[in-house]
Amino acid sequence: MKQVFRFILWIAVFTMLSCTADRTASVARSYFISLGSVLQQDSGTLWGIAMYAPVFFVDPETRTMYADRADQEGMLEPLGPVWRGTFPEEMNPANSTAQLGGMKWVMALWPLPEETFDRNVLLVHETFHYWQPELELDPNPQLCDHMENTSARIWLKMEWNALDAAIREENPVAAAEAVRQALHFRNIRLSGFPEEARRNEDAFLILEGLPEYTAYKLCCDDTTHMKEQIIESRKRHWNNDSFVYAFAYHSGLAYGYLLDRFHIPWRTGLSKEASLPDILHNALFNNNKILPLQKDSIVLNTYGYDSVQATEKEREREKIRLREASIHTFTRDSVLAIPLGRFNMGFSPVNVQSLGQLGTLYPNIRITGDFGILEVTEGGCLISADWTTAFVPYKTPGWNLELKEGYRILPPPDKAPLVYRVAEM
Repeated sequence: MKQVFRFILWIAVFTMLSCTADRTASVARSYFISLGSVLQQDSGTLWGIAMYAPVFFVDPETRTMYADRADQEGMLEPLGPVWRGTFPEEMNPANSTAQLGGMKWVMALWPLPEETFDRNVLLVHETFHYWQPELELDPNPQLCDHMENTSARIWLKMEWNALDAAIREENPVAAAEAVRQALHFRNIRLSGFPEEARRNEDAFLILEGLPEYTAYKLCCDDTTHMKEQIIESRKRHWNNDSFVYAFAYHSGLAYGYLLDRFHIPWRTGLSKEASLPDILHNALFNNNKILPLQKDSIVLNTYGYDSVQATEKEREREKIRLREASIHTFTRDSVLAIPLGRFNMGFSPVNVQSLGQLGTLYPNIRITGDFGILEVTEGGCLISADWTTAFVPYKTPGWNLELKEGYRILPPPDKAPLVYRVAEM
């Protein structure tokens, strides 16, 4: 009797799992169809190419993946209207692109946003990344470390407020004046840093700003809808912990919209070295150099200077405390040093922070490499400025390390008594 009961229970569990898989496959297929509909409506109008690409969704917990087509190496199996497989352990699931099964894919994390608009914005953004190399719009900038500076954050937000005013303004002359103010604020921000800062910002506007602009351009119902969504984008990014990477999502979106709003033929012949703000300035102001901004209190407070400054000064005090704590952790406490060698990484761009010469701090990250797999969920991971070593706090929870055969953790040497290290034996 017990054997019969176990058999019935096994059948029930198997049936339940099969039904769940079928439902997931059905939902995934509806997402593929929705994305295809958006891209079909464009039909290559925006960038001169039909942008639909192979797509799969991956659950980072189970590593189950659902794809819109078969791969070229047979790793995926058909499951009703989609293909299913297991995402390789040595790869990092992320909203990105991936080379898998002998072909290139758009990759997105499961579950995706339930709202159709939010989901398609995410998927179109990553689809544009798929095509960026072919469009030759794939610069490789350094992180905008200067964005950790409080003054830079203040003037970025002033720039955003002025861009917001230009987007809201119906009168084209008044809108152009708001653009002029935004460009003034941008120049003030960049005037305090080496020319490299401007080049890196411009490159990030191409690298991440263009995918975001493209996503909103294709997913919004009309101009009014796009204006509303850009304003929501500013609100969503306003309190980012860090702008060294993520500033470009909103800035690129806003500049792309305004270039279209003033009927500037900017996409034709665009290169990875282009500056979206410079294109906008040259088209609106006849190549005249922007005059130095008079810091008139009335003008500044029109764009919320006092409020922005007060908020960012308070944030600076908290940031200094946290930064000093992080520096203490990675210089005064025990750490584990992991040589990276060949590696891949997946991370969230909104909270990446520079620790100066020490390197870059990633609060959440997954790294796969020659050594094995490192997953960090809290406490942070410091990657050295030369990209050769990852450090995690040795005695603090929040990270997990799976070493490949032949690697082991060695105790600290006498010359570095706080540094445990991973080494190949």
